[in-house]
Amino acid sequence: MLTHNLHTLLAQDGTVQDAHGPALPGTTSSASAILTFKNEYGDARVQVAVSRLPVPVSPLNTACPDRALHPYSRCTTREHQGATLTLDSSPADESRPLAAQRRTAALTFPDGRQVVLSESALGQNTGAAAPRSPLPLTLQKLTEIAGSPTWRPLLAALPEPPHQQSALQVDQTVPAHRITGIATRSLPRTMRVADQGGLPGYGHLTVDDGHGKCLVTVTVQRWKPRDATIRRVFERAEQLPDGTRIMTSRSTAAHGGRGAVEWRVDTLSRDGLRVVVNELNTSAYRLPATRTTPALTVRQLTDIARSGSWRTATDAPS
Repeated sequence: MLTHNLHTLLAQDGTVQDAHGPALPGTTSSASAILTFKNEYGDARVQVAVSRLPVPVSPLNTACPDRALHPYSRCTTREHQGATLTLDSSPADESRPLAAQRRTAALTFPDGRQVVLSESALGQNTGAAAPRSPLPLTLQKLTEIAGSPTWRPLLAALPEPPHQQSALQVDQTVPAHRITGIATRSLPRTMRVADQGGLPGYGHLTVDDGHGKCLVTVTVQRWKPRDATIRRVFERAEQLPDGTRIMTSRSTAAHGGRGAVEWRVDTLSRDGLRVVVNELNTSAYRLPATRTTPALTVRQLTDIARSGSWRTATDAPS
């Protein structure tokens, strides 16, 4: 039925073939189907996914891709049919931003129902350095399909997602603006700060000492003090007199562009408060380096991570 719905919604505008996907939702809280679509404007692989998300719906499920992590994303959000509509156009392969693109329309309702429509160029995973080819469906058309009432019976048939509790908790009581505010107050006065953003529990900003912008990210987490998982992570960490464990590193940025390096300070307090500070020598992940080394030293990153304001921030109302 999932594939049939998508086929029906697209067939009037072009040719549909090579459909793959379950006829009915399974026992999990999501189901998806993929087909190939072609019209006068181009051809693409089109995928639909219907899901039941845990309630309350996490902001991560409706937010645009973070520009610090996905600098080539072009995304907007707005209200549509009583839901949050997220529209995104991004490179299918972020290492080749001028090549094939992927368009996505996601409709997420407050009760956890979600429909995601995406289209991407055929053959994008072959590794061929093909030039960008036009996609057949506009974001407006993807929105129309995602908002079709034909998905409602399928969404109603999906079981509620199981309750999952992880020992690792991003502290979503700390808004991004509070995180970037604390980080900014810990910086040298000579640093220029811009491009602040993030989500609850995670914030980022760029700093510039006049020799090139650098991305600084801060993640705040809450762990159970005796959790075995986090104890293993920090088992070889340096222990400070107050019981805080700290690890520092300098390495090539795993998701950085050419010449990008990443400096990191990771701290865990005795009560389970973890603050992780990362810095790149460029303004975002996946972008080439703007300078040889980051603007802030590891010592200065440590000062940010060790700020006494983090504990106050996690206790204050958001």
